[in-house]
Amino acid sequence: MTRKALLIGAQTHGLSGVLNDVGAMEQALTPRGFDVQRLVTPYATRAGILDAYEKLAADADADDALVVYYSGHGGRLRSPDGRDLQFIVPDDYADSDEDDFRGITDVELSVLLATLTERTPNVTVIFDCCHAAHMSRQPDRRVKALLRNAPARWRPTYESVERQVRKLVADGLPIDRRPLIGNPHAVRVVACSPSGSSWETVNRDGVEMGLLTDALSRALRETDGLRISWAALVDAIRREVQTFVASQRPEVEGPSGRQLFETDEADALDGLPVAVDGPDRIRLLGAPLLGVRTGDEFAIMRGDATSSQDGPAMGTAVVTHLLPAAAAAQLRLTPPGQAVPADARAYRTSAAPPALAVRLPSEHPVTAELVESIVRRPMLRPAEQDVETTVEVTVDEQGGLAVRDEAGPLHLPYRPNAAGVGAVVANLQRIAQATALRRLSGDPSRPLRQSVRTEWGRVRDGRETPLASSGELLFAQADERIFFRVTNEGDRDVFVSLVDIGVSYRITLLTHSDPSGVRLEPGASYTYGWNEDRNELTGVAVSWPDGIDMSAPRPETVLVLVSDGPVDVSSLQRPGVRAGGRSAATRSGLARLLAQIATGATREVGPAPADQVRYAVQPIDFMLSPTPPPTAERAVFLVDERPARPIRLLSPRGASAGKLAVRIAELVVHRNRALGSADIRVDAVVLTGGSGGQPVYRAETMRFSNVRDGDRLPMDNVLIYHGPAEDFLDIAVWVSRDTTGSLALSSLLEERLTDPVVHGAVAEVAGLAMSAPHAAVAVALMGAGAVLVNTAYELLTGVVGPSVGLYRTSLLAQEQFGIGRHVRHPQDFSFTFCVDEVA
Repeated sequence: MTRKALLIGAQTHGLSGVLNDVGAMEQALTPRGFDVQRLVTPYATRAGILDAYEKLAADADADDALVVYYSGHGGRLRSPDGRDLQFIVPDDYADSDEDDFRGITDVELSVLLATLTERTPNVTVIFDCCHAAHMSRQPDRRVKALLRNAPARWRPTYESVERQVRKLVADGLPIDRRPLIGNPHAVRVVACSPSGSSWETVNRDGVEMGLLTDALSRALRETDGLRISWAALVDAIRREVQTFVASQRPEVEGPSGRQLFETDEADALDGLPVAVDGPDRIRLLGAPLLGVRTGDEFAIMRGDATSSQDGPAMGTAVVTHLLPAAAAAQLRLTPPGQAVPADARAYRTSAAPPALAVRLPSEHPVTAELVESIVRRPMLRPAEQDVETTVEVTVDEQGGLAVRDEAGPLHLPYRPNAAGVGAVVANLQRIAQATALRRLSGDPSRPLRQSVRTEWGRVRDGRETPLASSGELLFAQADERIFFRVTNEGDRDVFVSLVDIGVSYRITLLTHSDPSGVRLEPGASYTYGWNEDRNELTGVAVSWPDGIDMSAPRPETVLVLVSDGPVDVSSLQRPGVRAGGRSAATRSGLARLLAQIATGATREVGPAPADQVRYAVQPIDFMLSPTPPPTAERAVFLVDERPARPIRLLSPRGASAGKLAVRIAELVVHRNRALGSADIRVDAVVLTGGSGGQPVYRAETMRFSNVRDGDRLPMDNVLIYHGPAEDFLDIAVWVSRDTTGSLALSSLLEERLTDPVVHGAVAEVAGLAMSAPHAAVAVALMGAGAVLVNTAYELLTGVVGPSVGLYRTSLLAQEQFGIGRHVRHPQDFSFTFCVDEVA
């Protein structure tokens, strides 16, 4: 038996931690006996990746253990009917064209995986990328999905790539090798769900890396020598990743109960090796990685026991503190004095609640009082100096206390007295409960067997618009209404609860009239937002809670809890667990988890009875903005490559690129049917954030006589913008029939600058730029851009008649403002523009 790993890293489109990812995985796998092959930039091309993958399969034997790892960008193309094609982005992706798509699609990857598992059943694939591009306001985070799918030379569509996939099939791609539902022989570790995003950032050691790879490589090093399942390992990785980004949820698919890089099943999750440090002190090896916390209780069993109930326990142990790779515990033997055998195992019998680490002010008159109050709360703990945390208590110039998370301050400061400390700690407790609930996931050892479909979206005038399960942006305004629908596609009843975790961390049971869950028979649906009285879909309103800081959009989560039996979740809204009903010892695992989040008490842990409720958790994550949405653009363009609105609005502010020059290098009129054989004009508008956040724009007009089909216009690299760029670079280009005496677009706009709408949009940004919160400035900037483009379109239509919107884009600071050459092919035209950095 040999162990082989193919580590692929394509560091493209602004990523900077990919090579570090590959290095960390090599350091984690080499001690485990893997022969590592690296394939990294600039050699991680489409052909290079396919060749290396195929060679790995050709050289594999039946008892080999194989690993394929990829770090880089992912992408996704959607069809009008909702189907999608996902792909990874090799080094030569930008060289794609109509007949040669250089991405590697999920169809091809699944065939390659099937080829591997035909040679050996011991295969692990790991993808640290994502296919949905969302945005973080944290400037040091980069999403590992393309912000736009268009490479420099050509803009792919679902239809064009699907055509190439069909051609590959016709040329012999053996798609019949793919299993219909997942590959049962391969463990697949992914950075997030298909609609989620994964990120790279600077880790605790100051190294730029993907969050998944950082957590995974550390976990592999810390568990070397331990028998642990992939399900347990990824559960630990998920907890680590969500310390940084709550919405990124790494997942494991396939036979997740396997021991790492083996085909046999791992030991029970809670059976930990024991190392004796003294007569009453032991260490539980690997415990921190498995989610063990201070206060957890264990039964110490002899080596031949399989659980805490398999014979009498030798004693008990309570965890006193955590070490880097073990947990220190106080041991109490029964009877005292007996020797603990070398093969003894510790099985968890009681789990303490997860404790949120909170950064506290180091020197403040009430710091000691804060610490004393926090340590009395099981779900809170003061953060040590080297511990990463996203929650802190801050002090303003007057000594006032406020709770701050990643999005900013949550509330106005409290006075630094006993009442203020109490209010701050109560807010921290609410954050801890909401954080624990956000991280809730199904039990991988007992998955829900029923198939359930979850949908949600906006409601306007009774019509629904579907939304993705992650990354959407909503606005807290009167006409913003949403719905949630759950459909039972299985053959047995299920129970559904909807729990909202709001922007203020308030936990609300949306299905409060059915505290144990809405019962759905097979084929039945439940829609939250359906008005029974009016018998129509009206949706529910979205609002911003009073007293919550409005400086930035904030995350909100709706958890869809689905179980095959009733589970009372109403305790989440109450100060304690309701009396009556079954005792804690006989509650389902989900009920015990929810009760612990509600109360902060410990919960019993043990083997699940055969009839225990199975459950699944489906999160819906979105951002809620306290502002109205920006003005919409009415102009239509043949090619519109702007990133999605959430990406543009949530991009970090303040990033600049010095001076840029934007030029139109070439414009070819292939068919002049829209304008006829005539004199034409080309008008362009460029808009950027400019210095101090105030928008700066430039308009240019170029005129050409007697243009016919096939004419290449003498553009001569005409300059349409020269100057600083900040945050974004918006470009809009129109082609129109020219008329004698018509003014240039710059003159037309100049005349309209005194128009109240145009002047108001620009003045609003200028007034907000220095003092207003990020959310308001972002909306105002986008609104100013829309007003400018709408005004330009209306002016052109008024003076020269119908215009062809040729091209529209918004180039962001995160993608270096699109520096480089861009070739596009709008209908009937070929269009090339360049963005260059200039001194």
